[in-house]
Amino acid sequence: MRWCQAVHRVRRVLLLLILGLVVALSGCERPSPEFEARIEPSRGHVPFEATITASDIGQSYTFLLPGETITQESPVLQVVVDQLDWSAMVKTEYAGTVRSDTVHPTATNAPPVIHNLTINGLRDRWSLKPGERTLLEFVISPDSEVVDVEVWGSAFTTRYSIFIAPYDGDYHAIYMNRWYDDACIVYPMYASIPGEELPYAPTGLEEGYPYLVGRTTNQFEFGGTTDPGEEVPAQTGYVKVTAEGPLGLRATRTFTIPIHAVNYQDTT
Repeated sequence: MRWCQAVHRVRRVLLLLILGLVVALSGCERPSPEFEARIEPSRGHVPFEATITASDIGQSYTFLLPGETITQESPVLQVVVDQLDWSAMVKTEYAGTVRSDTVHPTATNAPPVIHNLTINGLRDRWSLKPGERTLLEFVISPDSEVVDVEVWGSAFTTRYSIFIAPYDGDYHAIYMNRWYDDACIVYPMYASIPGEELPYAPTGLEEGYPYLVGRTTNQFEFGGTTDPGEEVPAQTGYVKVTAEGPLGLRATRTFTIPIHAVNYQDTT
């Protein structure tokens, strides 16, 4: 009798263990695999070639690239990173759920470099004369262009008029019958009447700009005075130039340059 009871107890224990194991197994789910995407190399000088590799858990993969979408069976795709802010999203479906991840490679491109400023094509000149037609030519890194120029003097805050004749929006100039890229013309101390679509030119040499013979267009008579005979003081001039590279990176540099004094009462 005791032997039979022991057998029954063992059976009950085994049954309880089996039931517990079944319950435990039924409560466990397979862990969901993580989905991630990476790009190698993750840094480079744009444009550069790279490889996107996603976790291999789906049947197909959709790559949302800048300006293009590619769907394929492979989780690996060769790409060309051709923008500074380039990014791509990879999507796939697993167990009825859409998984996604995004890669953001880092561009190592440097902004353009503004090397030098040349006055009237002369490498040994470093001064400005009030009222003189003056060529400002900028030496910048290749594949870049000048996109903005400001010129002013320390005695008065008004910016001088900038001329890029023939006018088409790009910074270039014709000076002494020669074409200069990344350049402009100024007449130091001269700023035409504001509010016009284009500034008035003090000479007829600036193609495309309005020029009125016999009429003063300077808003402050060479220095903010109503007396045209008053002396223009010697002062510090500032030439601020902004250059832009092919990918949109910009650099700005300000040159300081002396502006000569002029006394319009002195006729000798």
